[in-house]
Amino acid sequence: MLVISPGNSKRNMEQITTKELDKIHRILAGGKGENDTLLGGNLGVAFYYFQLYKVTEDAEYLDKGNSLLEEIFSNLNNGMPGLIGPAFSSGGAGLLYVLNLLTRERWIDLDMKNGFEELDKYLFNSAVAYIEDDYIDCLHGAFGIIHSFSDRPAGSMAIEYMDILIEKICRKAVKDPHGCWFRNYVMQTDEKKEINFSLSHGLCGMLLILIECYPASVHKSLIVQTVKDGTRFILKHKMYIDFSNEEYSFFPFWIDPAANEIINKARLGWCYGDLNETLLFYRAGKLLGDEELVRVANLAGLSSLMRKDERSTKVTDAHFCHGSAGLAQFYKILYQESGNEKYLEGYEYWIEQTILLLEKDMENGMYKGKEYDLVDGLLGIAFVLLNYISDKPLNWSRALFL
Repeated sequence: MLVISPGNSKRNMEQITTKELDKIHRILAGGKGENDTLLGGNLGVAFYYFQLYKVTEDAEYLDKGNSLLEEIFSNLNNGMPGLIGPAFSSGGAGLLYVLNLLTRERWIDLDMKNGFEELDKYLFNSAVAYIEDDYIDCLHGAFGIIHSFSDRPAGSMAIEYMDILIEKICRKAVKDPHGCWFRNYVMQTDEKKEINFSLSHGLCGMLLILIECYPASVHKSLIVQTVKDGTRFILKHKMYIDFSNEEYSFFPFWIDPAANEIINKARLGWCYGDLNETLLFYRAGKLLGDEELVRVANLAGLSSLMRKDERSTKVTDAHFCHGSAGLAQFYKILYQESGNEKYLEGYEYWIEQTILLLEKDMENGMYKGKEYDLVDGLLGIAFVLLNYISDKPLNWSRALFL
């Protein structure tokens, strides 16, 4: 059984992490995904190989990444697509996001300004329809498509599409005396009645994407107003915490106004929880010049560092979505946003927990059939561990709104 002592140096942890990453890498290299999607298939694996190439400068990984991309395009051209629809998570938006990032890094050579007019138009038209139906989810709906457009070259049609969508989606925000929020659903239209605060499916992620779009957008004042109203709405629902009564979260997961019900859980993760609001408030505070938002970010973020056990975090395994790997990467990003070295302590702690939990998960066969899943499987863990041992900046987690 793997044992990590509290006194392990950074170098020792990097050596241990490298060994665990090698184990995952051998599993990933032994096959491929069942589809070509970003979050669950070969597009995510290709993305991983390009990151490996950046860290190692081993041309083998560049070749592996390119080979998978060629296979994805071949499947598309042969009428056997492994991508599903326009979604960021599983379709065309995710493909364009990854291709644009790889082109910016000069790992591939594509015309991201004018080379994908038909796909861009398809994504745009899909997003327009999604907005009309309130299917605006960050991973699966219109906001995911906006996210995929946000970093495209200046002057491209994709940026024009992004701005049209931003105006449409911001005009659909539900106005409230306390600010604004967005209707959204993922599985059932009844979900529109709920106000979701999460990064994965709710207001936090949506506002983070708008902030991401701000530099390239012509709708700067609209974005500023929407971010201001959205963060004000979240702040209105800030709660008191009391660890002695197992009340750990400053902010609810979601609200059902019709039932007058606030859903507040102990979970701390990438998908839901106080770290979502912490990141949003740091970035919104910078955009708006609002020191109060930064103060609340410090309060929520630094308080979360006291939550380390299963009871207060609900962390039971190593995966990215709501496991230890996602927490580790989140604290790394919070350090980069704030400069507060306390977050580095959280980063190191959750890297250690990821190593320990991963051993248990592997013994239990937890990731069998989910090896190539970025949020729920081994692939997401591999990204986080690779980031830890790298002395080069890796920006892969921007894809997941971090």
